[in-house]
Amino acid sequence: MKVQKIPQGGQVRGGKMTERLYLEDSYLKECKAEIIAVEGRKVELSHTILNPHGESSAHPQPHDKGVIVINGKMIDVSKAVKEDGRIMHYLKEKPPPLGASVDCFLDWARRYRMMRNHTAMHLLQHLSEELLGAHLAKDLECRDHITHIDLEVEELTDERVKYLEKVANQKIREDISIKTYFLPMEEAREHISSSMVSKSKKKLVSAMERVRFVEMGDYPPVVCYGTVVRNLREVSQVKILGKHGHLFEVKTGGIKRIAFVVV
Repeated sequence: MKVQKIPQGGQVRGGKMTERLYLEDSYLKECKAEIIAVEGRKVELSHTILNPHGESSAHPQPHDKGVIVINGKMIDVSKAVKEDGRIMHYLKEKPPPLGASVDCFLDWARRYRMMRNHTAMHLLQHLSEELLGAHLAKDLECRDHITHIDLEVEELTDERVKYLEKVANQKIREDISIKTYFLPMEEAREHISSSMVSKSKKKLVSAMERVRFVEMGDYPPVVCYGTVVRNLREVSQVKILGKHGHLFEVKTGGIKRIAFVVV
């Protein structure tokens, strides 16, 4: 993969790319890393536990926050963002020099809230197809607090949405495990064709060497590069929010939007 850019006042160390530890283990809260690129108050790390906004090839989620520590000095990381193929960490003050060794720590409370939101989003995605006969109208996008899914479904009533919420919370109380894994493209093609992502995203994912999937119990695996919990019980409860006197909102083109929070 060709990425090397940055210069124009910035610095890059070799052709290294960040090792994305959060894709292997969403529960990692700290790691050691080396500064491999510097641009203003932005740095790229050799390893990171911070999931950036714009990372996901299937659907984005809000960026992580945290701190990096060098020689006992803490520097806040206000956000991590994927830019031109690189994961840049935005610092609130002057960054350490290129090549410096640092410790990276995650804002776990924020991340865990996001993991629960993200997992609930996938659950409602599966149940909307199973119970409502609905299909995603747009790519999923996890939010920090209120998250929504946009559906293509002919008929929708408040009663059906209430039932959706009821079944979702029943599932959450069950002991349903969730796993993430990578497959080489040759093995992944079959899952990609049936995975619930848009045609444009399927095309993007199809160009990758390896594809990451999230599998929830007996539901079919979906392409996902975000962070999720290990068991549905961790979501706790889903609460669907009403708007204008209904439990769903009708958007342009007849798309039905269901908004929810985890509580």
